[in-house]
Amino acid sequence: MAVISGEGSSGRGLPLKWLGTEVLMRIWMMALGVLLAVATPARAEQSLIVLDASGSMWGRIDGKPKLEIAREALRTVLGGMAPEKEIGLLAYGHREKGNCSDIELVVPPGRNKAGAINEAAGKLRFLGKTPLTEAVRQAAIALRYTEEKATVILITDGIETCQADPCALGAELAKAGVGFTAHVVGFDLSREDGRKVACLAEKTGGRYIAAGNAAQLQDALKTTVSGTLRPAAGPAVKRPVATVRTSAKPSIGQSFAADWTGPGAAGDYLDIVPAGSRGFDAELSYVYVEGGKGATLRAPGRPGSYELRYVWMGPDGRHALATTRIEVADAPHALEAPARIAAGTSFDVSWKGPGQPGDYVDLVRRGHTAPDGEIAYAYLDSGNPVRLKAPGEAGPYQLRYILAAPDGRKSLVAIPLEVTPSVATLAFPPDAVAGSSISVHWRGPGAAGDYVDLVRQGHRDASGELAYAYVEQSEDQETVALRAPGAPGAYRIRYVLAAAGGHTILAEVPLTVRAATASLEAPASVRPGEDFAVSWQGPNGEGDYVDLVPAGSRETSGELSYVYTQAASDGRLAAPDKPGRYDIRYILKAGDGLSVLARRSIEVR
Repeated sequence: MAVISGEGSSGRGLPLKWLGTEVLMRIWMMALGVLLAVATPARAEQSLIVLDASGSMWGRIDGKPKLEIAREALRTVLGGMAPEKEIGLLAYGHREKGNCSDIELVVPPGRNKAGAINEAAGKLRFLGKTPLTEAVRQAAIALRYTEEKATVILITDGIETCQADPCALGAELAKAGVGFTAHVVGFDLSREDGRKVACLAEKTGGRYIAAGNAAQLQDALKTTVSGTLRPAAGPAVKRPVATVRTSAKPSIGQSFAADWTGPGAAGDYLDIVPAGSRGFDAELSYVYVEGGKGATLRAPGRPGSYELRYVWMGPDGRHALATTRIEVADAPHALEAPARIAAGTSFDVSWKGPGQPGDYVDLVRRGHTAPDGEIAYAYLDSGNPVRLKAPGEAGPYQLRYILAAPDGRKSLVAIPLEVTPSVATLAFPPDAVAGSSISVHWRGPGAAGDYVDLVRQGHRDASGELAYAYVEQSEDQETVALRAPGAPGAYRIRYVLAAAGGHTILAEVPLTVRAATASLEAPASVRPGEDFAVSWQGPNGEGDYVDLVPAGSRETSGELSYVYTQAASDGRLAAPDKPGRYDIRYILKAGDGLSVLARRSIEVR
């Protein structure tokens, strides 16, 4: 280490004048850098809450909208958080319907931000789509994840709806980040949907936590928002022991049995992956292990070597506890299709066989042996795969390859198909003004012929609706618009499944319709044939209008003059040539027809 002393030192250093100016400047700059490094504290680790503000958050749990539950949980958890914790809020789907770019950093991360986050969450409108992948990417960038440790807590009640891959993003952020972690709270997500977003957490060393009600959501936020939840900080999770085996040597597309031992916890399952796979992105088939020590899986559609695994859903994510090799053989005739399908949904069936004119794939009840009596079928000359629609009733069925031979039809191969009950959800504000347009966020099979309708409270038939919209005509494949009826009262909005055998009501949610009001302003009298001004206040919905009719007219037709009200508050009417008394009326167009909201007398003289 060089010693610097002033001139006149007693030989224990070098006189300053012996050192050049440039050398002195370098030494002082190095010293200053050391002092600044010591004096400047490292930036505290920052976190961002990414909140789903899409239209589906109007869905209800125990009669309460999920958006209200989320707001209350945030208030409770943030209220008990250390004020020095640096945290912020990013939201998506809160400004526009159908816009995948509707993502906003609402509260930048910083200290003492609990009040700002709660205030911002209370103003979110919950309207649009679920671009959760891009939202998490933008949150990571806002946290400078490539330079600093950062944590994102995603709260979502839906899966990605903007053609992005959260699993790929998780791998990308883990590779480029400096200690980046994403936790995912699946709020009221089904087990199947939870699998589709859990990978985002697993690939970044975070946690996926399912929350099905208010208490569970609050617990999940306490764990992820208030705590650090970094797996590396604590002791390693002890993994239980499991085994999996099968004596089957299945052919392509065949179902086969497997036995297992292990924890058998909720969420544990057996899967099939290509030989050598280590993650969970390449799963070709899976079945949950609940309810016994045996399971049935469907072999892949290509011959080759695969691995059958027992997957444990541990507190720190998924782990393959046991693996065994299986060989899948080729076959001259085969069908490949999902082992399970929801009632009423369409699905693909790949086939291998002669493919002669008249051959077809059909769907029948399990045990049905006659070559006719099919519930659904598709001729093979339509392509490979062919498309079938599942029946509306859950239960055991089978798919068959039917050969059209000169001596009659016969089944070459059959595979089992389990049709499970379909599930649908509906989300919308709990009340609406008579005649207003109601935006309904739906989730369900989405098959051709399915629709969302509006009926009176207590109406049980699948027909007789006051308003309806087919889900396949939904532009964003998430929302439909219904017109509220004109009469105030109690109604229900329903998801109706159209399947083989008829219609089935999958979901229904109550709606309260409040009375609409309107007022009119016009001259007390006008001359015959005069064109005069009229103004109004009212719902101004599509199809609403102001008309002029003979005094006392009760019909919502036969008007002498009229003007539509939409996007306006005034207009002009033409007085009739015949003197007398007339009425100006505001006419509401609603789901159940036309009704008079306001009436004002005028004299023509």
